[in-house]
Amino acid sequence: MPTNAQRKELINRYKALFTEAPKWAWPFPPSIPFVGHKYKPGSGILIYASAENLVGIDKEPSYRARFTGKAVWDRYRAWYDLFGQSVGTFFPDIGIAPVTNGGLMAAGLFLAMKLKLPRAATPRGLLEKLAISNWCKFTIQSERNIDYIGNKSKTLASLGYVVAELTALRPAIVILPSRVWHQPVMREAMRGASAFTRFLPVPQFTPRVVNHTLKPCEALARSLNRSHKGNTLGQWMMNLQGVNKPHAWRYLAAVAKGLV
Repeated sequence: MPTNAQRKELINRYKALFTEAPKWAWPFPPSIPFVGHKYKPGSGILIYASAENLVGIDKEPSYRARFTGKAVWDRYRAWYDLFGQSVGTFFPDIGIAPVTNGGLMAAGLFLAMKLKLPRAATPRGLLEKLAISNWCKFTIQSERNIDYIGNKSKTLASLGYVVAELTALRPAIVILPSRVWHQPVMREAMRGASAFTRFLPVPQFTPRVVNHTLKPCEALARSLNRSHKGNTLGQWMMNLQGVNKPHAWRYLAAVAKGLV
């Protein structure tokens, strides 16, 4: 199915599911995943971050603009097409921080290399072969960012949308936060939606995780760093933002261990 048709199908599925945001959430409808123009069902990679961070949205008019009009249903693509392609960052900006910072893009390239799936030499080239989204489709209204990926009572509000996109996108592999995968009802629903997909649960990509949680992966991380020095992946890892770059290899080590 052509990408534009997939996006239209996803928007229609989302509109059919959505009535209103939960009372604890910002009053915005959820966005479909960013679907690359060259994404291919059956061989594509779908990557999940956790949830949108809407802290300070009222102070940034350009940021809030993505939540108005038709663009609200496809705001990751809309943001990239309007602004994210022209920014001077090494990694593309689609409005999902671990993508813009590079961690999830590097993980996507690493998976594509390991599994011989579609890949590209540049981050923007790879982006158009991926599908990327937040697993949690709603965001808690708060003056600080609150992560609720492990909270079953709140993640249930997102499950129907996740099932809809898995059904439509039929990814070969999904990388997702392990805390949601460890909830049996979420895990079984995702498996049922896309039976031939390989799900790869990993910790979230944050400084705390790579600096502390993933210390046991240090030996493999150093080995990966050495083996990819000077190649495309090594270059991407050198351009990560907001994280200790040598420690960031621990994240790819965790991904590698999940593939075993």
